Formats: sequence, C-alpha cells, structure tokens
Amino acid sequence: MLALVLLFSSAFIPVKTGLKEGEQAPMLQLQNTEGIVSLQSLKGQYVLLNFWAGYDAPSRMENVRFAREIDKSGIENISLVSVSFDTNRKVFEETIKRDGLNAATQFYDKEGSLSNIFDDYRLNKGFASYLISPEGVIIAKNPNPEQLTKLIRQ
Repeated sequence: MLALVLLFSSAFIPVKTGLKEGEQAPMLQLQNTEGIVSLQSLKGQYVLLNFWAGYDAPSRMENVRFAREIDKSGIENISLVSVSFDTNRKVFEETIKRDGLNAATQFYDKEGSLSNIFDDYRLNKGFASYLISPEGVIIAKNPNPEQLTKLIRQ
C-alpha cells in the first residue's frame, strides 16, 4: 500500500522547467561552420539565446523576428545565439537558407531533447528564449522581439 501511495504521489510533483530571471545562465559551447562560440566568450555583451526547430512554425518565426530586430536595433553589444533542435541537419540547413538567417548565429544540436543544453536549461518542449546580461545573468525569459531594445536600454 505504501508503495502505491509513493508511486502516485510522485506523479504529482511538478517538473521544474525553464530557468528564471535573476539566475546565472548555464555555460554552453556550440560549434557551427563559422567556429566555436561559448557564453564565456561572449561575456561583456548581451546575449539572446534562442531555442527553436524548423518543424515548429512559431519558434521558427520568432527566430527570424529576433534576428531582424537585433539587426535593426543598432545595439552593438548584443549577440544572437540561436540553437536548433532539429533531428535532421539538412532540415536545419535548409531552414536557415529559406529564412535568410546569418549562419554565424545559428547552431545545430543534433542531440535534441537528449542534449546537455536541453537539460541545463530545463527546456520542456525545447522552445524558449533568454536574454542574458553581460555578466551572464538571465534578464528575461521568452521576451518578444520588440521588447529587446527596451530591456537592454533600461
């Protein structure tokens, strides 16, 4: 009886998803055709860390909107680090071509939901974005592209 109670009670423990504002962003290191980038190498800049996949239309659209907003904002100390959880590299490559994205800011995590990044950022379905301060602290979770300039200039 006790085993049944423990089994059913554990099913109701909320799963901790995502990181919160004010938390230190976990370190990560990614490689693309342009080279290796890490959050450590971007210290001193704002970083918009965006997670998406080509098969998810809303996350894909947000990725394009973030890239455009950063380009037009005129803010020089912000970097876009965009991580795709597509299961197929060709889909990822075609998506960045089709969407007209800068390959230097786009990264592919072939491990998807099994990756350390997915675990470290406690992603639920894999789609989220974080604005990270020059000190490596999360300023905002899931900001919309129009909020970026306001958040950085505060």
